[in-house]
Amino acid sequence: MSGDTFTLQRIEHDTYSPFHDDDSSIGVNNDPIQTTSDQQQQGAASAPKHPVALFFHFFFKVSAIVIYLLASLVGLSFVIAFIVITLCAAFDFWTVKNVSGRLLVGLRWWNEIKEDGTDRWIFESLENKSQINQHESFLFWVGVIGAPLVWILLTIFSIISLLSLSFGWLVVDVVCLALTGVNVIGYIKCAKDARKKVKGMAQSYIVGSIVNQAISRV
Repeated sequence: MSGDTFTLQRIEHDTYSPFHDDDSSIGVNNDPIQTTSDQQQQGAASAPKHPVALFFHFFFKVSAIVIYLLASLVGLSFVIAFIVITLCAAFDFWTVKNVSGRLLVGLRWWNEIKEDGTDRWIFESLENKSQINQHESFLFWVGVIGAPLVWILLTIFSIISLLSLSFGWLVVDVVCLALTGVNVIGYIKCAKDARKKVKGMAQSYIVGSIVNQAISRV
């Protein structure tokens, strides 16, 4: 891998992910000055850090779906529509896997095929999760999970309407669903793996602290 490989050290509770435990506590602050300061800090933290990556995270998804829905209405040739939609789905797959996932949530995954034909999942996570913007993280997961859900609905509609529609549109649905679905599986596995590593590190730290305290008392 390149020099930008990163390893996981900790996960902050203010970083959104649908795959972590909700163990944060709720506090009440009655200081209006402190509250105003906190609100200003939250406003600054909510500003997008990677607007270009966030834009293209949705651009290719939306483009593929819009072209799919409007192709027959505007009289676009099926061959042209198939090529454009497939290219948009492929560009989206590459962008999410290699760019937006790394920048917006600090996660990256890939799958290697071994010499014996078996595959191996490899996951990477950003060392300092406090660098992740929680709003960008939320929008990332909305796009990653939402896109395949849309293609599932379109696939179901194509199957129901198979007698009146061309079989080719069902092929488009399956291709787009496969490309978006692989990213969903990859990032869910990556997020769960990161969470597991954090728990393991926390347990090791606690055990180490107890052992050190016990030794110091001897």
